[in-house]
Parts: sequence; C-alpha cells; structure tokens
Amino acid sequence: MIDTIFMLPLVTVALFYLGARAQITSFLWSRYPARLDHFMSCAACSGFWYGLGGGAIGYACDVPFLGSTSPWAIGAAGAMSIVWTPIIAAKMERALVDLSPPSVDPPA
Repeated sequence: MIDTIFMLPLVTVALFYLGARAQITSFLWSRYPARLDHFMSCAACSGFWYGLGGGAIGYACDVPFLGSTSPWAIGAAGAMSIVWTPIIAAKMERALVDLSPPSVDPPA
C-alpha cells in the first residue's frame, strides 16, 4: 500500500490543477466568481483545504497519516499541503511546458 505521505501530496496537486488550470475542467473554473477564482488560483490556499479534506477523509476511514490516526493528523495534513502543493504544482506545470510541442511562429 502506498504511504499517505506520498499519496496525499499528489492528490492535493491534482485537485488544485483540475480546479484551477486544466483544460478539461475549463467549463467549471472559467465561471468562478472573481473572489473564488483568486482563491482557487492560489496553490497554497486551495491546497490547505484539499489537505484538510484529505486528512479528514483519512481520519474517518482510519488511514494513518505520518503514522498516526489521531485528529491532529488532519491539521498536519492541511499545514503540510500549504508547502507541498505549490512546489509540486510548479514542477508539474514546468514538465507540461517542457513536454508540449514548440510553438512555430509564422514567417513575417
């Protein structure tokens, strides 16, 4: 079984990307009100709430986070998501840019 210290960061980053930047969900995030758009575009802000949600789901399902199933693990998951979500999201976006085909400008 994959340890939650590796699984939760990947889930929070995936949720951040899907909720703020992915073309497949543009029908959703293009309709956000300005305040929600600003919040969802912040990887640390939305990552915190995704981390809290993931920690709460893990606590409810008795899945240990950092070796503990106590309620403090929910807050720890949220706090750690503030750090890892922006870092991993930046790495992922950079990889997507590097993998995309080069743009060809038409001759002038």
